[in-house]
Amino acid sequence: MKDNPNPKVPSVTPRWGSNEDINSIQGHIDFIRDEYGNYYTPFKLTTQGNKLLKVSLIHVLHDAAFTTVFSDELLKEHRYTFLGDFLLDIMNGHIKELEAEGRKIFTVQDLINNGTEVSFWDLTQKLKK
Repeated sequence: MKDNPNPKVPSVTPRWGSNEDINSIQGHIDFIRDEYGNYYTPFKLTTQGNKLLKVSLIHVLHDAAFTTVFSDELLKEHRYTFLGDFLLDIMNGHIKELEAEGRKIFTVQDLINNGTEVSFWDLTQKLKK
């Protein structure tokens, strides 16, 4: 990224490349947006050949809350800050990375239009490690 609009998240070197095929979305990399502006990441994918049959989505902030481990260095850096601010920085940094790499952020409606069965992770449940 040329300009880093989020200085709390460092600029990154491209890792994934562009993606224009909804049937090739990747879990924990790609984001899916709903009509309300919420972001999800594919959690479970079921494919047959090159066709995405089913996808289970998990809210990005929920996923980050259960996959981010605080090291001593990270704890010192974010001491006395709100956890939500930190998780939002992670999410927004990832969105910028997807945009920089030309990865399309598909919508839930795009998935439905593709004939993909869509379900959502129950936010009242912890992720199993």
